[in-house]
Amino acid sequence: MMSLYRQLKNGEFDTTDLDVHLEQCASCRQTLARDMFIGEQVRALPVLETPPDMHAKVMRALAQEQTEFLKKAAPGSVSTPEFLKPYLHDSAQSMQSSHAVSSFSSAETGPLPVIHARRRKNRPRSHMSQFAVLGVAAMFLMVLMMGGVTSLLLLAKGSATHLAHISNTTSNLLTRIDIQKTTYTTTTSYTRIASAVADRNAIYYTAYQDGTTPAWMLLQMERATRTSTPLLAQPGGQAMILLGSNAQWVVWLQYDDPVVHPYKNNPTGNQKQVLSPWSLRVLPLAQVAQATSPITPTVLLKGTFDQQTVPTWVHTPVQGIWLAQNVLLVATIDENGKSHLLEYQLDLASKPAMTEIAAATLDHLISSPTTNSDATEIYWADEWISDTGVLNSNILMQQETDAPGIMRPSHGRWMGYPAQIIKQGSFRTDGMSFRPQIADNMLFWLSAAPVSNAPTGTPTTGSTSTPVATTTPQISTSLIPRTDNSIYAPALDASVLGQVLMLPLDSDALTTPVSLNNTGPAYALQVGSDFALWQGDKGYEMFDVPTENDVTTGNVLNDAAFLAVNGDSAVWTSDAAPNVTTSSNSALTTTNLFTFDWPK
Repeated sequence: MMSLYRQLKNGEFDTTDLDVHLEQCASCRQTLARDMFIGEQVRALPVLETPPDMHAKVMRALAQEQTEFLKKAAPGSVSTPEFLKPYLHDSAQSMQSSHAVSSFSSAETGPLPVIHARRRKNRPRSHMSQFAVLGVAAMFLMVLMMGGVTSLLLLAKGSATHLAHISNTTSNLLTRIDIQKTTYTTTTSYTRIASAVADRNAIYYTAYQDGTTPAWMLLQMERATRTSTPLLAQPGGQAMILLGSNAQWVVWLQYDDPVVHPYKNNPTGNQKQVLSPWSLRVLPLAQVAQATSPITPTVLLKGTFDQQTVPTWVHTPVQGIWLAQNVLLVATIDENGKSHLLEYQLDLASKPAMTEIAAATLDHLISSPTTNSDATEIYWADEWISDTGVLNSNILMQQETDAPGIMRPSHGRWMGYPAQIIKQGSFRTDGMSFRPQIADNMLFWLSAAPVSNAPTGTPTTGSTSTPVATTTPQISTSLIPRTDNSIYAPALDASVLGQVLMLPLDSDALTTPVSLNNTGPAYALQVGSDFALWQGDKGYEMFDVPTENDVTTGNVLNDAAFLAVNGDSAVWTSDAAPNVTTSSNSALTTTNLFTFDWPK
């Protein structure tokens, strides 16, 4: 039914059963949102036609490359593919007058041209030696041009000593892994882990028990002892999702039993409305450490989530949080479908004070809030779906200024303001900038547009412009989520493909952001205190902010079921390491969690 959802809705068919299921199933909601998004993209694509001379141009280009490759070859060492010979012959004839070459119709192979590697500007990196790079490139290109065993035999006839040196050098570099994976096995009666965050001392996770009546619990596992302790006096009946923690606080989203009743405008009861009560909760970790029994968490915010009132791509009432000491930013959506950015001043001695930073129109969504260490610069994403079904996002900002004429460094053309004046404006207005996050005084975000087409926006107070993106963002079909996907599906912007850009918070408006991903499009950007981590088509990439160097992750994270970055640590579970019951008569289960800390 989901594959026909759009047609069913347009045809006014009764989709009540499907709607009710979608309210209760995060995985299906995410699948439906992706299907609808991709469908709109496909319908919006123009018709592309192949140029009539494309085949001939490609073959001539191949023939020219082959000719250059074979110029200095030893005769008879390799045969030219039959499909290329006619074009190779024409290429040789066209080059006779300028190169004095008389017979290349059956030319053979020779030495490779020199390949020059271009370094990125403003980024110190670790590289292989020049000979190692050239050697690896030569091996792969010769394998491609000559094929299989023959290529390897010809390589062996060269300098065996030089190739052995290259092999040893590249092997050491390619096998080096900079992060250190640690496995934690703990015993608990809550068998299924749904979410987790970690610091250097503990892992906090939410898990539930199998059975007809689910039981959910928030637990703390001490990393030194591997002992798990429930943090709540009573288990909950619905999902609990950890959103983040720091040294002082742990924050989570907690659902209550869904409420089902007929729509107000449909008294017959043929169609039903499903509402999901929820609350945002915090625990002070200092009190947890001192208490002899579980303490009562503080409820910061609560409401009901109605899928019918929110944008179609939204499936959760909270679109992101950010903790900076005792400041908590929350991007949330109310029961009427309106999105808000809230700031809480957490306090052990009194009720947390709340301030609304921003509110969006009904067709826009606030997500990915982030701030610097003292909360004087706040950034967030403003997302919307265009009329053509394209997901767009700008980055907005708020800055708190000091005394007149004494300004904090910024990216825009800010004028002097009196002390404690707060101004809001736009940081990126290209419609292609997603998921802003700050680490170590550096602002990171993901751009779905080329760097050259995405200049730094000029902060303009009160800007309400929402330009439509000039390029349709591509969506990754393979994503390792931040939590259990079947319980809490990732946001749609987590799958947007693009470039990871970095810009110092103290830079001026003319500074060009630096692109970090090297092996293809990136997505699912997360940052810790001093590093950035993202997914790509070749696995995970990581960047160390203080040294501005790439970090080699190897295959450590590739089998993760979910992975959450938080502070100095990352934590994940693995499909390859399932839970194992300790005995047939015991309700306890051994559960595996994995972490790495950075700096290690």
